[in-house]
Amino acid sequence: MHVTVREEELREIASEKSFYSRKILLVFGASFLTYANISVFFHFYGYLGTLPIDARWYGLLMSVFSAVPLVLRPLISPFLHTGNAHRYAYAGTGFLMASLALYSLATGFWSMLLIRGLHGFSFVLLGAALMTMMVDYIPQEKSAQFFGFLAVVVLIPNTIIPPVLPFLTRSLGGFPHVLLLFALISGLIFPMITFVHRHPSGSQPKEVFRPLSRAEVADDFKDVVIVAILFSMLLLYSSHALVFFFLDGFGKKIGIAGTGFFLTLSTAGEIGVRLLAGSLFDKINKTRLAVFSMASLAPVYLALSYVEGEHAFFIIGLLLGLGWGIPMPVFNGLMFNVSKPRLRAFNTNMAFQMFQGGFFLGPFIGAPVVEGWGFRALFGVCVLFSLASAALMRMVERRISKQQ
Repeated sequence: MHVTVREEELREIASEKSFYSRKILLVFGASFLTYANISVFFHFYGYLGTLPIDARWYGLLMSVFSAVPLVLRPLISPFLHTGNAHRYAYAGTGFLMASLALYSLATGFWSMLLIRGLHGFSFVLLGAALMTMMVDYIPQEKSAQFFGFLAVVVLIPNTIIPPVLPFLTRSLGGFPHVLLLFALISGLIFPMITFVHRHPSGSQPKEVFRPLSRAEVADDFKDVVIVAILFSMLLLYSSHALVFFFLDGFGKKIGIAGTGFFLTLSTAGEIGVRLLAGSLFDKINKTRLAVFSMASLAPVYLALSYVEGEHAFFIIGLLLGLGWGIPMPVFNGLMFNVSKPRLRAFNTNMAFQMFQGGFFLGPFIGAPVVEGWGFRALFGVCVLFSLASAALMRMVERRISKQQ
């Protein structure tokens, strides 16, 4: 039987979107290596203490890595598309390897600031390009499950790398040598990008291979559904950041040692619910699931504000992990599904921008709240943010229903 070129291409694309296709596994592998280069800085604060740098600058040197992507991702993302994302990914990988190698030369404030800035630039360039490449392989009917697995992949480095860092530091003769090792390992991203890159074909529309115009970006942000989802995600991640950054101080205040185990349990909950229940994320109405999950987080935050005993404290950690594990991939899957095909990569990058925005906004809001009203008020803010996010998603559900 005669098979046309178009039919062969459609079959190839369908096989690529199989959840365990080679290209999706390579995308996950490249993402794992990218985020491993964040986990390796788990002891960075302690390393700064070995350098002739005033301690008052440690906060700036740590945060500039996140500040650079916060500024640059919205500026870079409109220029990325199927035709050029691999080139940006190659450049990002090269800059990433160079920045990791250059840490060994940073001995003062200004040199460290420049290298941290370069590292942040390389991370956002590579991360945004990889996300643009990923969009071609996300199954429409399994979008939330895809993002659930992706979230697990980027969490895994946080569980396996920090425990082995002391051994690596001793064995390799210092933290800069560990970074050199990770620079070499990051070189594996190059062949992964090569195999994942989809070459242009005559059947693909030309618009796939050109940057977004300013008018297209402006029209996208005029879409109430898109903006509401982004703002709901910002509220989710801001609440998450408030717990992450202020948990240790809260634990000490109520006399609980080892608050790190709280985060271990929450991470286990996030990973567990995504692996075990991820297939359900796409079988249930995503907007309703988002409303339910965000509303369900509110009483858990409220319980945290009144917790006293150690056992209850750690149970809340597990519950929060289970609660965080659902809306994060559901929001991303919903964003993918409601976006126009040409805007999917851009909107997905903006969704990831909300994560970094939340981890910037959370501490910014949290510090004065704790200073003025204490930790109970801080977790009260988390309650309000969760309920506001649920209300926004209820509005999104009504709008989508009307459009259908």
